Amino acid sequence: MTTYPVSAVKRSADIVEVLLEHGTAGVTTVAESLEIPKSTAHDHLRTLERVGYVVNEDRSYRLSTRFLHVGESARDSHELFVHGRDETLALADTVGDAKHVQLVTEEHGTCASLFAPRPRGAQVGGATSYPRRPHLHTNAPGKAILAHESDETVERVLTEHGLPRWTPNTITDEDALRATLERIRETGYAVDDGEVVTGMRGVAAAVVAGETVHGAIAVYGTSGGLELEGHDSSVGELVVDAADEIQANIIFAEE
Repeated sequence: MTTYPVSAVKRSADIVEVLLEHGTAGVTTVAESLEIPKSTAHDHLRTLERVGYVVNEDRSYRLSTRFLHVGESARDSHELFVHGRDETLALADTVGDAKHVQLVTEEHGTCASLFAPRPRGAQVGGATSYPRRPHLHTNAPGKAILAHESDETVERVLTEHGLPRWTPNTITDEDALRATLERIRETGYAVDDGEVVTGMRGVAAAVVAGETVHGAIAVYGTSGGLELEGHDSSVGELVVDAADEIQANIIFAEE
């Protein structure tokens, strides 16, 4: 069982996650979601409100826009974003509006999207939308990242997070995952065929500079919009080329 040096901070973080999931929520909803007393939920919400991270609108709470500034600052200082933003935009122009291009990094065994220029005409929450923090084994960028990590890191991720199923196509067998990672090392890119979201396909390549796996760049589309059969190699070449450009940018910046 995981323990936390300051349990109150963990509780506040849990409340933030509840508000993130619900959009807006009252004290009762928060308390019931976390199985805590209403008084505890109320105290944490009021504290978060006073420090500016939560807004109280007629006794219904939501996250404040301060999180935008925090997120933007974290993204803007991330090495992968600094050296990969232009390449991500260029790849988005190359593949066209029907595709969704993502710059992804790994945090705590999950994928975190750093940058995703939205295609013109794309609907928010549409089929090409990438889910929030999926497990590494469920998607193309996550598998590309895992394929270039050490055996010790892969084992740690499997031990800590397992292989939960997101769709019927998700890899849930360790041997199958390891075989997939080996194929990714051979081809240079990873493929996701409805493994994280049914009907969504993707191709990704890892960005590796020296011994550091910085993340991955990916192209996603609907099953009809991104035909992988017979075309995955050409899309794979595009993401590999983009990843190589980002890698070069990082290496040159360090010299």
